[in-house]
Amino acid sequence: MKKPIDFQSIELTNDMMFCTVLQEPELCREFLQRVLGIEIQELTLTQAQQNMKAGVYSKGIRLDIYAKDVSGNVYDIEMQKLDTKELDLRSRYYHSEMDSHQIYEGQGYKDMKESVVIFVCDFDLFQKGRSVYTFESVCREDLAIRLNDRRKTVFVNIRGKRDGIPTDLVKLLDYLQSSQPTDAYTEDLQRRVARMRDDTKWREQYMTWEMTLQERYEDGVEAGRKAGLEEGVEIGRQEGIAEGRDQGIEEKLCSLIQKKLEKGKSLEQIADECEET
Repeated sequence: MKKPIDFQSIELTNDMMFCTVLQEPELCREFLQRVLGIEIQELTLTQAQQNMKAGVYSKGIRLDIYAKDVSGNVYDIEMQKLDTKELDLRSRYYHSEMDSHQIYEGQGYKDMKESVVIFVCDFDLFQKGRSVYTFESVCREDLAIRLNDRRKTVFVNIRGKRDGIPTDLVKLLDYLQSSQPTDAYTEDLQRRVARMRDDTKWREQYMTWEMTLQERYEDGVEAGRKAGLEEGVEIGRQEGIAEGRDQGIEEKLCSLIQKKLEKGKSLEQIADECEET
């Protein structure tokens, strides 16, 4: 029997909780301001888990939090609990889809705004102990030259060192790590989390979401099992062919040796003629 969901143990770092809480524009705006160290005047958000697909043949993506400020700059925030070993490449694809979406809305290249992708990670992707890793395009031959492509990727490590980062960001990262609020903003986040835990509609949505994830997991396991069986059969077939070939060579050699022995040749002579020990 499946264990009942303990809703009171669900924290902000849970993917669905994160998407729900940060759908509140002011909470999202302050989150972005603390991570990026900028001022944002006003922010609008699409629905949580925004689907985005540039064309019929492109791979669709689902963004956790997709927001746009009054200047048209776009922001994607992703909560990431596990290191899937492809976040750097995924960030590239997210940027390309977000850019395609801007062009689709009628902007030309020169009108494209800032595109920011943020991964909030419960691990250190780069193993350097930092809390924030920010990437922008620079010239390798002269680091003072920047490519003004208006693209920025930020990896936040909630377990990193707090040296050299602003106090308000420290408080946010500490809250994400411990779920213990230490200022007015993190208290607002915690109140929102507590409210969702007790919300009947949200609980129903969470159970549906978890059921969908479980079905996808089981489908993946079954597909992997079938692929493994097929691969095992193929490996067995190849090994059987190799073993049969070796056995055939060995039998042929034994037959040749037997014939040479019958002709009165010594073992030394046979070994020399067959180039074998």
